[in-house]
Amino acid sequence: MNNFEPVRWRWSHFKHHTFTSFTKDPFDFEIAITKPTDVIYFFSLFIPLTNIFYLHKSLQFETLKHALGITTDVMKVCIPEKERDKCSNSARIHVVIWIVTAIVSLNFNSWLPLIYIVLPVFYGNTHRVMCGLTQHTGLHDDIKDHRYSTRTVILNPISSFLYWQMEYHIEHHIFPNISHIHYDKIAEIVKDQLPPPKKGFVDEYKEIIPAMLKQAINPESLNMDAEPSKALLEMEGMTLLSCWDNFGYGLMVF
Repeated sequence: MNNFEPVRWRWSHFKHHTFTSFTKDPFDFEIAITKPTDVIYFFSLFIPLTNIFYLHKSLQFETLKHALGITTDVMKVCIPEKERDKCSNSARIHVVIWIVTAIVSLNFNSWLPLIYIVLPVFYGNTHRVMCGLTQHTGLHDDIKDHRYSTRTVILNPISSFLYWQMEYHIEHHIFPNISHIHYDKIAEIVKDQLPPPKKGFVDEYKEIIPAMLKQAINPESLNMDAEPSKALLEMEGMTLLSCWDNFGYGLMVF
């Protein structure tokens, strides 16, 4: 649905986990909403088809540039030089798939191939954006403690299933190699060392929307309620070590 080109995404996501929400060198190319907030752009993301007007910011446009052999900034920063040809070739495969899908739709006089393969990212963006923006939007930049730059929110079972339990996003960043099916268990183990999660979309966006409006005026403005308490920060991470033992492997950041 997202039309992620896998080579680019592999390397940019590795960088994203290493330098989450870093706005300087090295830059995190997976920041969804930059500061100061473009309020019109932020709210338009929730409306189906409006992302057509921002194609120049889209991964699809970036994939097209890679397919044409253009070395983009994300290539230069994230992708090792020996892997860049692989990225370009993978992008070309994606573009060929889009073109073939369009030809098939025209040949059979049917929108169905486009609806299933190319267009979901445009007409189905509302739920995708509602889930995705909970991850980091409105939180700290340029800090390695994921409890400042990342949030967890408890979603309804259907959204959680569609989102692969990525709403447990602090847990995902602490233990990125552990399967998403364990994140709810991990959340229970480490809950005393993390900020309390928000309960559902309404509770979450009651925090995000005011932060977006404030950061449109002052990019340094932060919602202090979203930060871990001083008491949590003074803990030595023994529960996280226990979690490591229980689930086999992960990534310690504290």
